[in-house]
Order: sequence, then structure tokens, then C-alpha cells
Amino acid sequence: MDYLSREPLHRAVKRLGRQGLLRRLHAVQALSAVRGLRFLAGHNRPQTIELALVPWILSPAQVRFFHGVARLMVEALARLPALYARDPAIRRILPVTPAQASWIHLAGSRHSRPLALLGRLDSNATFSHAAWRETFQMLEPNTVGVGGIHYAPAAASIVLDVLGDVFERAFPGRRVVPMPDPRDLLLDELVSVSRRLGHRLRGVALIENTDFTTGTDEFASLAKHFTGRGLKAVVADPRALRVGRGGLVANGQPVDLLYRDCELNEFLGMERHGKRLVALRWAIRQGRLISGLLWEFDQKSCWEIFTDPAHARHFTAGQRGFFRRHLPWTRLVRQTQASNPSGARVELTSYIRRHKDHLVLKPNTLYGGQGVVVGDTVSHAVWEHTLTKALRGRTWYVVQERARIATEQFPRLERGRLHEVERRVVSGFFVNSTGVGLIGRFSEDPVVNVSRGGGLLSALMVQP
Repeated sequence: MDYLSREPLHRAVKRLGRQGLLRRLHAVQALSAVRGLRFLAGHNRPQTIELALVPWILSPAQVRFFHGVARLMVEALARLPALYARDPAIRRILPVTPAQASWIHLAGSRHSRPLALLGRLDSNATFSHAAWRETFQMLEPNTVGVGGIHYAPAAASIVLDVLGDVFERAFPGRRVVPMPDPRDLLLDELVSVSRRLGHRLRGVALIENTDFTTGTDEFASLAKHFTGRGLKAVVADPRALRVGRGGLVANGQPVDLLYRDCELNEFLGMERHGKRLVALRWAIRQGRLISGLLWEFDQKSCWEIFTDPAHARHFTAGQRGFFRRHLPWTRLVRQTQASNPSGARVELTSYIRRHKDHLVLKPNTLYGGQGVVVGDTVSHAVWEHTLTKALRGRTWYVVQERARIATEQFPRLERGRLHEVERRVVSGFFVNSTGVGLIGRFSEDPVVNVSRGGGLLSALMVQP
């Protein structure tokens, strides 16, 4: 069998009894606060993210399989800059403003293939059933400002500490260990880029927009981890970067590379408000920004390029087969003729109106579940309002076939009391050039996201 049933783990957890479960859940809560499972809920007000007690546990075959899947998707995404440059049809699907294009051109032709990334591919994959390999879909890409890099290993460490004896009883003779650490996947990429640039990596600046007072809060913990690995690391606003005689300086400290949590639109906003980002522009020209600006083509609408037969010639037979089986039908919302999920040509906006209950509307480049509207959970008036907003083009949207989102059950503390709850779950695969990590999320909300009140689900694996 190439997967692990959840039943042995659930039986072992239930054998703890009510009081034993309560003690373990309280321990998870306490460790979550101590180990930085923290979210800024507003005005820099920290809030501990809920962590499920019972994790996902993957088999070696599943880890190998999803590593291959992630690499296939990254190779397809890496083709987009070159396709964008030469094909007007691709440019219509990946909207880029003149201001954005002027920044992207800073990368220059020598970076026509992005140097490196740490990306996350969000999916509806679950793992404890025989159909795990066939039934999943990849929902959208995220190669800039990837959330969960600290949360994933912190969550795994908490669950391993709290349930270590339970894993021994549930899987006798097998060792349960964390999935690959995305912090180390990122460090591997930083070292690789530094070597290609011809020098040893000494310092990195983790750049984020300090104007934001809500959202994930991981960079301080990430910098601490890198420092513990012998790499100088500093968290800095891009407006605090300087170019000195020896190169880049962030908060007074020399650094070699930048890892960003900022999207390109944030850089544009800073310049509109009078901040000339000279040092950042210099770093981009030198290939020192990770993920590079060419990864800005990871818009949700790129799924249209992958799922429309009109563009199939751009991809390998293996990629085309994967797209057909594992990507939901997706189109950039606009007044146009388009192929529907069956391949027939339709007027797109009419199709969106007629098939509301099977579709989702998503802002093309926003994150954290912002603005996502699930058709069968809203009124026709709300759906029509969102579609009208999308057609105005001020904020680009995609329409996507609604994917099946699985539910799973686990014990939970509610007001200090024990409850068995059922929640929707989604998975996020971290990927670099050498490995794949994983973090899960759960929620009552149809849009499963920490930013919308969801929690985290840790992912472990058994050693081969």
C-alpha cells in the first residue's frame, strides 16, 4: 500500500481518553504561542494560530510523487516569461501594466529563466486514501511572498513533541519525522544563487513592507533560524536598503541577497509615494532578488494557459497530460469567446452567469483569500456584482471550476472543552529545485485560509 491509513493514528489518539486528550490539546496551544505560530490580526496585534492535534502523515511514495509534481509545475511556470515576450495571446492572459513591465525589464534578458525560487502550490490533495494519486487538483501558484515557511516546521515540531509516544503506538517499527523544512529549501536556493554569482553567501536581507500591520508574521523567526545556521540575516523594509562600496546594505548590515515578502505592486506604491528604491533596482539588475521579478507571471490566470488547448503546443506531453488531469478549468474574466470545461466555445461572461453554482471568482493577483467568491455560497446579486467588478478591469479576476474540498475530523478545544469537529482542508506544497515540503490548512469557511480565521494542519512523513 502506497499510503498510510489514518485509522491507526485515530485509534491511538482516542486511547488517550478524554483527560489525556485535553492535556495534549492544551500543550499544543501553549507550544503554538511559544514557537511563533503567530498572526497579526490588526494594528500589530498578535494572535496565536490554531494548530490541529492530528497531523497528515505521508508515505515515502507520496513524498516522491508530489516532489515530481511540484517540479513539473515549476518547469511549466518558468516557461511563462519567454512565452509572454513572444506571444500576444499569452500577454492578454497575463495582464501587466506599463509600470510593472518597466520593473520586470530590469531583470534583463540574461535572466530569461528565473534563477531560483521558493514557491508554494496550493492544492486540495489529501493523503490517507487509495485514490490520493488521482483525485487531487492544483488550485493556484504562489512564488512570491510565500506564507508558511516558518509555520510548517514549527507546527511539525509541536505535534512531534506532543504526540511522539502516540506515533510509536500507531506505527510500530516506523519512524515519524518532519517533511523537508521549507526554511532549509530556501537556504539551499540562496546558497545556489550566491555560487552562480561567484561568491560565498554571507548575509541575506528578508524584505517586507512595514506599512502592513496585519497578516502572517514569520520573518523575525526566519531570520533567527538563518542566524542559527551561521548566516547573517536581517529583516528590512525595501526603503531601508542602500548600496555601499561593498555592495548591498540593509539596516546598516552588509548583505549579499534579498528574499522578498513584497509583491511588485508594493514597490510601485512606495515609488508613487516618493521613495526611490535605488538599491532594490540595483539588486534586481544584479540578479540578487529572490524570488526574481520574472516570477510575477505566476498569476492565477496562468492556469488558463495550461488548461486551454489553444496553448498546448508550448508544453511537453507529460505536462499536458498532468494539466488535463489535475488543474481545474480557469479563465481570466473578460468579454471574450473561450473554451468551456468540455472544450466547446462559449461566450465567457454568459457561461459564468449560467454556471454560478459550479464556479469560483478570484482576484487574479491577491492572496490570503482576499475577494474570493464561491458561487454556491452567495446570492445571484453578490455574484453579479463581483462579475461586474471583474469586467471593469480595475482589479483583474479569474473564474475557476470549483474544486472538491475534502473535510477531516479531529479533536479541538472550544472554550476549554473537548469537541470532535469536521473542517475543510487544503494543502500547500513548498518547492525549490531539490525538494518539496508541505503544510495544511483547515477552516469552516469555504475559502480555507489562515487570514480568514483558519488554522494549520502539520505534515509529517514516515521514513523509508
